[in-house]
Amino acid sequence: MLDIEACTDGYNEDWKVQLRDKLSALVAGSQCGEDEYTNVGYCYQCCVQAYLYKYYSDVNPLHFKAVKNNTMWYSSAVKFNDVFDCDLFVDEGCVFQSILDSSPANRGVKKGSPLWIDIKSKANKATKGLQQSFEGMKINTGIACLSELDDSLLMWAHYANNHKGFCVEYELLEISKQLAFTPVPVIYSNEKTCVKSLFPEHLEESVIKLVIDSLSTKSTEWSYEKEWRIIRDNNACGDKWDEENHGALLPMIKPRSIILGCEATSAFQSCIEEYCKENKINLYKMEKDKHLYKLNKNMILSFDT
Repeated sequence: MLDIEACTDGYNEDWKVQLRDKLSALVAGSQCGEDEYTNVGYCYQCCVQAYLYKYYSDVNPLHFKAVKNNTMWYSSAVKFNDVFDCDLFVDEGCVFQSILDSSPANRGVKKGSPLWIDIKSKANKATKGLQQSFEGMKINTGIACLSELDDSLLMWAHYANNHKGFCVEYELLEISKQLAFTPVPVIYSNEKTCVKSLFPEHLEESVIKLVIDSLSTKSTEWSYEKEWRIIRDNNACGDKWDEENHGALLPMIKPRSIILGCEATSAFQSCIEEYCKENKINLYKMEKDKHLYKLNKNMILSFDT
């Protein structure tokens, strides 16, 4: 069961690891009782950030076009700005040991013997094969990246053209309900996701967990982003996968609100305002705080009842 007490502790994010593990188990179709589903659902309703945010630049017109069409670009990890993103480490030494332990006949084999050399060769081939298979899967998996934050100075600078772009707010639970794809929290770690055995106790569940873990683990250097990801494999992307641009433009829910950067031009603001009025979407604009290094969100249009 998920530790709900940990979920409600704003300084403890261990629950995100637990939640990701439960989601992996549910995706694998393992035998989870009704209480497990209820527990995960409760965590999403009461503990998880209610809204997620996507930052966009104003430079590329395709960004705003995608939002207007209720779509989002799901990119292959090979296009991400973090060269370590979604990396997987296959520990050849542990793989070798797992092969030795898989059969009583292999145990006690002498180092350097023909059998030992044969097993070592198999471990080497298995390691390279796993690494290559995963790299191929990573290339053809679409990932949409969102954040818990709408006021990150760094993300407004990096992803929204130095505060000239915009940020879109989505309801997390509505994403799960309407798209049937549940956002997964990114876990920040100093260590890569690691394969240590070729013979896990529950193979299918272990493989799915391994894939989800590797696609949603990043270096602690990126922890300020407080990222969540929607992961879609080849089957979900289907014929919409763009081989040339390594990604797919897929359906997304209607935005709850749009937030303009504090440096957005008047022309761009007018364009966004027109769209928000037509579609009854709340509109805000960030403003630099007079005394602190922070952004304040000011309402421009409100359609909340």
